[in-house]
Amino acid sequence: MIRVISEKNLEKSLRAVIKTGKVVIGTKEVSRSIKGSKLVIYSLSLSKERISEVVDTCKSFSVPFTEFKGTSMDLGRICGKPFLISAISIKLSGAVDLSTLIEQA
Repeated sequence: MIRVISEKNLEKSLRAVIKTGKVVIGTKEVSRSIKGSKLVIYSLSLSKERISEVVDTCKSFSVPFTEFKGTSMDLGRICGKPFLISAISIKLSGAVDLSTLIEQA
């Protein structure tokens, strides 16, 4: 079962992770770097095939993943970027405790 993280919690955490941690942005880049990630987040804008690919790869590496209930434009805005973001992988959380996000994932 796929759980959805609330936008408010996600926005607060992602902004802090981007400032203090390390993230990989973009579907192709995330697909290549899932191994060793703390959490993978993808938007509803991805095609079903891409979502399936990301989810299967996350499962194979036991990486938690979650669906962002919004578009790539919304996810880009939350990340403070002036472009669309379909997927993001958190490699290092920095000063953010990801445990609540991972529990929800």
